Amino acid sequence: MASYPEDEFDRLPPTGRRGAHRKETGGGMRGAYVVIAVIAVVAVLLVIGVFNIIRSSFSGPEEQVAQPPAAEETESPGEEPAEETEEAVPEVDKTEVSVAIYNGSGVNGAGAEYSEAVESNGWTLAETTTYATPDTTSTVFYADPAHEDHATALAAELGIEQVEESAEFTSDLTAVITSDIAEQGPPGSEGGAAESEGEGAAVPDEGAGGEGAEGAQP
Repeated sequence: MASYPEDEFDRLPPTGRRGAHRKETGGGMRGAYVVIAVIAVVAVLLVIGVFNIIRSSFSGPEEQVAQPPAAEETESPGEEPAEETEEAVPEVDKTEVSVAIYNGSGVNGAGAEYSEAVESNGWTLAETTTYATPDTTSTVFYADPAHEDHATALAAELGIEQVEESAEFTSDLTAVITSDIAEQGPPGSEGGAAESEGEGAAVPDEGAGGEGAEGAQP
């Protein structure tokens, strides 16, 4: 090994410092790597989430439309209202009221046929007569509000849909028969007034009063 003469750099004053060591930096680098990895994972998850949202919003939009609820099956519309109507007919004491039949239909014998139906159903018939009216809708009139249920029950038995309160008539209940039901006759009858006219069924009951009883049959 070669030797060199001592120079001024070899004669340094003592400083008491024996050496210096650099601080290890391995731990700091590992922490930085962990942070970077976490950020990368979060970024990937965000990208995946955004991608799924975009795909679901543009693919199959018709699938996201709410389907309307299926219509519930109902029974025949022609049968159910009939049952409800029958249940709505009130039960009344028919002997409490008197019934008058006014034939305003112009159909000969219609009044007598409906009068027979009234008596056969247990009502007290007061009179049967002809009646001049421009109305074409048959109606049962009641003079006293307390007899509204009686009028409703009578109308149901005679096939009359309209019931009204009126002080025009003297009987408790007055059924005015017009052209809408005159020829078909009351429910349960075998034939209308037009068929029964030739058989004598249209003859009014004995003792039936009222103006216009003479001449045309009620």
